[in-house]
Amino acid sequence: MESARDRKTMEIVEAEDLWLLPEVDTYGYICRGCKLDVFPASYQKTNLQRPHFRSARGKDHFEGCDIEGEKKTVSKGKTGSVRKELETSAALSPARLKLRNERTVVDVDLPPSAAQTTSVSKSRSGDVGEERPKGRRSANSIRPICRAFIDFPYDRDLSLEVPGIDDTTYQYAFKKLRGEGIETFTRAKIFYAELHWSKPEEEGDYLYINLSAGEWVKDPPKLVRPYRIRVCREGWSKAKRTVVRNEIDVLREEGIEAKKKNSKERPWVFFIGEQDEKDPAIFNVTDHRLVCGLLGTITYPKR
Repeated sequence: MESARDRKTMEIVEAEDLWLLPEVDTYGYICRGCKLDVFPASYQKTNLQRPHFRSARGKDHFEGCDIEGEKKTVSKGKTGSVRKELETSAALSPARLKLRNERTVVDVDLPPSAAQTTSVSKSRSGDVGEERPKGRRSANSIRPICRAFIDFPYDRDLSLEVPGIDDTTYQYAFKKLRGEGIETFTRAKIFYAELHWSKPEEEGDYLYINLSAGEWVKDPPKLVRPYRIRVCREGWSKAKRTVVRNEIDVLREEGIEAKKKNSKERPWVFFIGEQDEKDPAIFNVTDHRLVCGLLGTITYPKR
């Protein structure tokens, strides 16, 4: 499972967010579709595998749980519209991006060893522990939004609100970077491109991520000037400084394995950033929640 609910707050937690926690509460999560205990896996920063949640062996989800239904929706969404299902889903297709202030919650009912294992956002609506109604939710990072862009190509006309981006649907809020030269963009978008095979480079507070888009020469094919993401980590905590690097390293390994298997899946990097004034090949990103990497196949159905 890519996400679960925090047992205390009932907030949906993306598995990759476990990388941000100083200590992970193994028993702190339940299935987002029922109250079955689920457990974090592969969340150590040394794991070259994406974090996820799993149920105990032999344990089935409770009656009425819609997790299996969501898997079927994702499968159906590859070949046609599943708009009706998405309109009532709590996790599959977020309606907006809302970067809420983060704070660490210390629960007095937890033993000291697990006191600081949950990072949640300040919410102005609903009581802690109260179940949220079903429906298209807000996302606290671009990752679930980008996953929906990949998973549901026939439903990109669904509404999407992203601060700073004028376009209001999935179809137009995203922009693919191409290999036909360096362009200057006048409008903010969720940009995306395939990850370059080179490893990210660290220079002090900056992390540079090379993309397989930009300026190519044709004979022989060679990328001579790639688009680059410059992640500015000044003032970030140790966990936040490493979380983007961890995700890109995992994505790179996923891409290598997919290539070995002749899979159509590709390693995609998505981000919201400002194009540098001096060098338009560089995009500056200042928030770890505005960049993510996902392995997948992006299709573009005829409209």
